[in-house]
Amino acid sequence: MASEQLYFNSCAEIDSFFREGREYFNDLYVKKLVTNSAYFTRFEEQSWPLNHTTEQKAFRFGRGFHDPCTPFRAITDTYCETDSCDSKPEVIQRPGTESYTFELLRKEMTTDWICVESLLYRLFPAEEILQFEESNARITKNVHEEFLRSNYIGGAGHKWMGITTDDGTYCGLVDDQAWFVPEHTINNEAGYDLCAIRVKLAPADLNKIAYLSLDMLDDALVDLQDEDDAFRLDVQDATGQPLLDIVIPDPQVGRALYQQAKRNSGYWDANTDFDERLTRLKLGINRIIGDYAFGYDINSARFNSDTAFNAGLAVFNEADPATWARLVRVQRYIKVVIENGCAYIPNKAYRNADFGISVAMVNKAMCKWTMPSSSGYGEAQQMTQNYAGDWEWKNPDWECNRWRKTGFYQAQFRLAAQVKDPTIMHTFLHRLPRSKNLYGSCCPVQSYIAPENNQDCYSCAGVGDIVVPS
Repeated sequence: MASEQLYFNSCAEIDSFFREGREYFNDLYVKKLVTNSAYFTRFEEQSWPLNHTTEQKAFRFGRGFHDPCTPFRAITDTYCETDSCDSKPEVIQRPGTESYTFELLRKEMTTDWICVESLLYRLFPAEEILQFEESNARITKNVHEEFLRSNYIGGAGHKWMGITTDDGTYCGLVDDQAWFVPEHTINNEAGYDLCAIRVKLAPADLNKIAYLSLDMLDDALVDLQDEDDAFRLDVQDATGQPLLDIVIPDPQVGRALYQQAKRNSGYWDANTDFDERLTRLKLGINRIIGDYAFGYDINSARFNSDTAFNAGLAVFNEADPATWARLVRVQRYIKVVIENGCAYIPNKAYRNADFGISVAMVNKAMCKWTMPSSSGYGEAQQMTQNYAGDWEWKNPDWECNRWRKTGFYQAQFRLAAQVKDPTIMHTFLHRLPRSKNLYGSCCPVQSYIAPENNQDCYSCAGVGDIVVPS
């Protein structure tokens, strides 16, 4: 469509093209979400029930078990006496339940007003229209992606962080409750605020946060098999248990884990040698080390120390989260002013951030709910409402827009995240590798020698002389 030269004779024709373009791009929403997302396709999706409140109540079922220290009893059986028919059973309590709630959250978006008539004077009006549509589709994808990312990380029951000792070695000082994601609580805002997290450390000790290591993943995997028999390592070969999917911030984290595996004298089974998949930076499984498969989240949450905020903290107290250090999120894109308007450009600080979050993905641990479309009841009808981020072009007949020459796009979201079992959700805060392997040359730099510039091409005597014939 963009390759064809288009001509418009009226504002009405341009307005119709906007609406047709919207339908064209809406068909690509799901396809864009699937191919470019690390979270969107992993979790079950449900439609929020109609004729229901904005909150649902659900239940988690506890594990049933017994006391292994309760002894067996001997059987007394003689000619005169027997207790074989006696019964003194050990009472097993039935598994308990706990309730929890999750609520429907909303977000609305509108673009600024667009003067449709001005496109009549542009050299590439069709390309400008399609650029609007593509930007909107990209925004919808990232809204869904960020909603799932923040709820999975914020709702995880295990938030791991390794602490190194003063000499930089790892001595098993690992805490799975070492940080948390605050929640929005003011101005009717709700949900997890992944733009700043609190870490159970004094600001001066943030440099002790360790890199992600295979030993940390093992700690999490052992906990995971305690919580869910589906991840038992002792029956892995018999049951065909899949690898645990670890989503890491970038290839450097995976490369560092691979180097750890190779340094362990073959203890780890790293099959990444000469794997052609390593040359493709894409979603999915690129590295397999031991019991883990690693994929990348190119929009992963990365952080730096919030120096100004941390300078005003009280003396660190492990029991008081208000004194914990704060890390502020580094955005992947930043807004800058260009010749006409603004644009988002890649943020160089994002690639050089100090900290990142990796996630052990357990798909059944969370479910996303979306409000279904609605048009009203009986005679009380409204324009069909889409709550999944379908952008609509509006060209209202208002007094300030009597000629209907201007319009805007709008979209709305109604989403809910149900964290079914936080005990099987493991996330990891760790340092990001920033060192680069550079290789220098041992050869000195040569001096430049200017070539001789002789205008006389025949510098030798007698060469090129004109010989007059006799």
